[in-house]
Amino acid sequence: MFYKKMILGMLAVLLTACASTSAVPSTKIAIDLQDFVFAPASITIPANQPVTFTFTNSGSQEHDFVIEKISVTDVKMEGSMEHHMMGDSASEYDLHIATPAGSTSELSFVAAQAGTYKIFCSVPGHKDAGMVGELVVTQ
Repeated sequence: MFYKKMILGMLAVLLTACASTSAVPSTKIAIDLQDFVFAPASITIPANQPVTFTFTNSGSQEHDFVIEKISVTDVKMEGSMEHHMMGDSASEYDLHIATPAGSTSELSFVAAQAGTYKIFCSVPGHKDAGMVGELVVTQ
């Protein structure tokens, strides 16, 4: 009887340990910032799950990735430019990251609501030249 209780206790500890380490993996998406094109131009991610975008600017100019209005949490950035062509107006966007030509940056976040959101490059003239796309957040 003692051995049965001991085995059941050990199983309970093991199952608890397994359950506590099951973190939700991050969706990782590579995005190439070319001169006046996002590749891919349409991106689909799950709502309420962590995502990480890795931006590679293969263009000859600075580019950025902007979503004006989106509900997000846990936003983290690496490699983004501190002094960006947009200056102080960049703070008006809910998601914004700038990447110099020939560089890489990373943006991690959790999108709180399903929907379709317009993405664009806010560097003057780039949006008008066609550097636009969409982010689709699914339930």
